[in-house]
Amino acid sequence: MRPTRTVVALLAAVSLLLAGCSGGRNAQQGGPSTDPGVQLDQDGYAVVTGEAKKGGVVRVLGQPEFSHLDPSMGNDGGVNNFYRLIYRTLVTAANEPGPGGTKIVPDLATDTGRPNEDATEWTYTLKDDIFFEDGTPITAKDFKYGLERSMDPALRIGSDFHIQYLEGASDYKGIYSDPKGLESIEVVDEKTITFHLNRPVAYFPVVAMTPPFTPFPAGKVANVRAIDEKPIASGPYKLESYQRGSKLILVRNEQWKPETDPVRPALPDGYEFLFGIDAATVDDRMLAGQGEDANAVGVYSIQPATLAKIQTPELKARTIRDHPSCTFYLYLNMSKKPLDDLKVRQAINYAVDKQSVITVTGGPLVTQPATDMLLPSVPGREEFDLFPTPEFKGDVEKAKQLLAEAGHPDGFKVTMDVRGLPKWQAQSEAIQASLAKVGIDATLNVIDASTYYEVIQTTAKQNEIGITGWCGGGQTGETLLSPLFDGKRLYPTGNNNNSQLDDPKINARFEEIAKMSNIDEQNAAVAQLNKEIMELAPVVPLVRDTPLQLIGPNIGGAFAHAGMTGYVDLTSLGLKNP
Repeated sequence: MRPTRTVVALLAAVSLLLAGCSGGRNAQQGGPSTDPGVQLDQDGYAVVTGEAKKGGVVRVLGQPEFSHLDPSMGNDGGVNNFYRLIYRTLVTAANEPGPGGTKIVPDLATDTGRPNEDATEWTYTLKDDIFFEDGTPITAKDFKYGLERSMDPALRIGSDFHIQYLEGASDYKGIYSDPKGLESIEVVDEKTITFHLNRPVAYFPVVAMTPPFTPFPAGKVANVRAIDEKPIASGPYKLESYQRGSKLILVRNEQWKPETDPVRPALPDGYEFLFGIDAATVDDRMLAGQGEDANAVGVYSIQPATLAKIQTPELKARTIRDHPSCTFYLYLNMSKKPLDDLKVRQAINYAVDKQSVITVTGGPLVTQPATDMLLPSVPGREEFDLFPTPEFKGDVEKAKQLLAEAGHPDGFKVTMDVRGLPKWQAQSEAIQASLAKVGIDATLNVIDASTYYEVIQTTAKQNEIGITGWCGGGQTGETLLSPLFDGKRLYPTGNNNNSQLDDPKINARFEEIAKMSNIDEQNAAVAQLNKEIMELAPVVPLVRDTPLQLIGPNIGGAFAHAGMTGYVDLTSLGLKNP
C-alpha cells in the first residue's frame, strides 16, 4: 500500500533533517587546489581529494582495537565505519560528500522500504545476485536470522533500535534460545521481508541501516561468538587475517557484485589496519607521508600539538575538515550517591570549565562548547543554556553554594571513567581540575580504548562519572535523545543511558513523542523534552568536535562523510597512483 500523506510528509521531513545535518564549514566550497580533483573549502582545507584509481592497498593508522567484528555487538563510530567494508544492510548512507552523505539509499534492498498505511509495517524486496563470501545467495530468511541472533543476551550490546520497534523483540532471547523466531519479522518469500512494528515508525529506514540488519546464513552460525571470531562478509571485502593488537588485513570478496552496489566503489585491492600506534606518532607519520604512509589515512582527528604544523597550503589540502556531528559530554551516574541529588548534579554543571576542555582538545578551530544534547542541525531545536557561566569558564562560587545546600560543603570523592586515548585523557584531566576547585576529588579510571564502551555500557561496571560522545549522522531528535535518557531503555549490558536516568514523566513523554504523526509537532516536542531533560542535569554537555583528519598524499576519493559522523568514510577511499 502507498503511505498516507502524513507518512509521506514524515519521510520527507526526515530526508530534510538528514540533509541538514551536513551543512557545516565545507558547505561553501572554494576552488580546486593545484592538485587536479582536489576541492578546498574557503579556509583551504580539503573537501574532496583527487580522483582515485583501482588497485593497491589503503593503510589505516592508529585505529584502536575494534570493539567487535560482530555487527550485533559493535556500535562506536570507528567500528561502524569498518563494518561498511565487509557488511551490507538493507539500506545505508549514500557515498557522497556534503548533504548527500546523509541520504539513505538502498543497499541490499531494491528501495528504502515500503510502509503500510500507518507505517506500522515496512516491506523490503532484495536485489538479485547478492551473495555471502562463500557464494551462498543472500535471501530474506538470512536477514531474519541475523536480526534474531542479534537479540541473544550475549550479543545485545550494540544498537538497540530494532529491539525498541519490532513487535515482541524486547522479550525475545534470540534464535539460539528460541528457534521458532519472531513472528514480527515475516519472510514473505525468498526476496521479500516485512517488519511488523509495535508503533508507527515513519523513519524506519534510519533503523534499517543500523548494524544488526546485517544478514548471516540462516542456521549456519554455530554459536554467539562465531561472527566475532570470523566474520561472514556480504560487502566488497573479507577478512584475510587478524593479529589482535597489531594488524588486520582485508582482501577483495570475489562474490561481491559491483553492479548490485552503487554505494561502495571498492577501488583498493585491500585495506591494512595497524593498531597500537600512539596518536602523536600517527600525526608525525601522516605529516611526512613517506613510503607506504603515502597510501594511509589517520583514523582520528589530529592532536592539538599538530594544528600549528598543518597550516601550509600543501598540508591543508590533505587535511579533511567537516562539521561537528557529535556531542561529547560528562555523564553523571544517578544510581550512585551523591549523584542522585539534583543539586549535586547542578553543581557539577556549574563547576566544569568548558573553555579548558576546548583548549586541551585543540581550540576553537576543532571544537565548540555544547550546552544541550541535540545537534544544532536538528529541526525545531532551541538554543538554551540552563547552567550559564562567564565565557564557559565555570562558576566556582555557584557550584560551592549548591554543594553546601546539598550537604557537601567539603565536596566528595568520585571515580571518572576515561577512554584510553590522549584527547579523552586530556579532557578528563581538565574536568578533574575543574572539579577539584569545588572540592570534588575525581580519580581517573583509564580504560582500554577498544573495550571502553562495553565497560561503561555495563551498568554494574560503571563508575560515578565519565566522558563519552553521542553522534547523529542522520538521526531524528527523538532517536538522538531516547537511547540516552529513556528509562525503558536501561539495560544491564549494551546500555547507552549512562546517567541511568529513569524518570516516569520523561519516559512517558518519549512514548508519546514516538507516536506523533505530525513532524512539526514532534520536532517541537523533542525540543521541549531536550530542555526538560537538561533541567534534571543527568549530564554535562561539553563540546562538539570538528574533525580534522590527515590523509596521505597518494589518497584519493576522501571526504568527510556526514553519515559517518564527520570522519572520512573508508569505503570512498582509493589511491591516485596504485
